[in-house]
Amino acid sequence: MTTNDDGKPPQVVVAALYRFTSLPDFDSHRDPLQAACDRHGVMGTLLLAGEGINGTIAGSRASVDAVLREIRGLPGCAELDWKESFASKMPFKRMKVRLKREIVSMGVEGIDPARSVGTYVAPGEWNALISEPGVVVIDTRNDYEVALGTFEGAVNPETQSFRQFPGWVREALPQGEQSKVAMFCTGGIRCEKATALLKEMGFEEVYHLKGGILKYLEEVPAEQSRWQGECFVFDERVSVGHGLEPGPYQLCSICRGAFLSGEASGGFASRPCPDCEADAAAEKKAAAAQRHRQIELARKRGENHFGCNPDRGRKEQKTG
Repeated sequence: MTTNDDGKPPQVVVAALYRFTSLPDFDSHRDPLQAACDRHGVMGTLLLAGEGINGTIAGSRASVDAVLREIRGLPGCAELDWKESFASKMPFKRMKVRLKREIVSMGVEGIDPARSVGTYVAPGEWNALISEPGVVVIDTRNDYEVALGTFEGAVNPETQSFRQFPGWVREALPQGEQSKVAMFCTGGIRCEKATALLKEMGFEEVYHLKGGILKYLEEVPAEQSRWQGECFVFDERVSVGHGLEPGPYQLCSICRGAFLSGEASGGFASRPCPDCEADAAAEKKAAAAQRHRQIELARKRGENHFGCNPDRGRKEQKTG
């Protein structure tokens, strides 16, 4: 690996991006985007659908900038929204541009954030909003993400996928209820689509955190923060905290849930989480241990191994 002038390895730029825009011929953009990413050595995942683009990519400063220029050249993507963080090593093992029905899967026809959406709230103004009496603060992420951290006083819908969120809203926030609602998610995309749903249902005062938790953790000092815990991310870092510093979590080698292993942070732990350690069958533990050994051997050889992708087996969106 090359080094900077100070002798340290160069940081990997990680860009979480999305844009809701009409892309009726979205399938025609897949091959050119894949080629651009491959050409510049960028890795990660991009999702294309008729409603826009979503994904997370990583690479050198120059390579990420080059791919972002390609994406901003797509119809309606000149105002592309992206958040950057940094990693000490490449957090992805491959590059995929995928075609989807939705760039964030809600499963409700007719919801279009490009047409109707809630009011953006900048990270510096978020604390004041969620401190107002009567404001309902909703975490639109899934239960396993909320378990690592959330905003003080936020409601956890306890969903396992974003497709369950509309049903929860209909039960927990009946139509006609006019409370002021403030929603947030990892990078801004889920809460943006969630505000479009609530606007469609007739809610008037709907707000969402611009840039999501990642932008808040980047901009708001820890001493002023209303955030508690870590933020789950869909790459080998597993979690980040204030200043977007990688957190202490690793993934269980059996259930792939995040837990505090006591080992170095990020990636898969060498042993299962306490629940799997207690409950998993012996053959599952043995298979997980063997997989971990293969991952470590592949890394020592400088190769990729399919088992080291923390997203493998997860069906949710990659930026949240």
